[in-house]
Amino acid sequence: MSMIQIIKQAAIEAVENSSPMSIAYGTVTKINPLEINVEQRMNIKGNMILLTSNVIDSEVEVEINDMTEEALTSPYNHKHEYKGTKKHIHKKGLKVGEKVLLIRVQGGQKYIVLDRLVSA
Repeated sequence: MSMIQIIKQAAIEAVENSSPMSIAYGTVTKINPLEINVEQRMNIKGNMILLTSNVIDSEVEVEINDMTEEALTSPYNHKHEYKGTKKHIHKKGLKVGEKVLLIRVQGGQKYIVLDRLVSA
């Protein structure tokens, strides 16, 4: 084997062994503090877990500018404009027992919780 082939092979093996990231599945076992069992092998918690906006509660401001539908018939028609802003809380936080899709990052030191898994 030539020196170039040896270097190429070493580089390929280094990348394969470094496992930059991989997909995993988990089950939420505890909420406060958050703990997830990964593929029935180990539990992760604390700073090992990174959450995406898909799995946390969030506040959304909604702007409304609309007209009501007519509620009565002639001659007592009732219709008016309504508009304004309103804050809604989207309750997307994880619950015990939910299955989640994870990305294992850099040798398994951190896991990103991408989303919930649901069956079709």
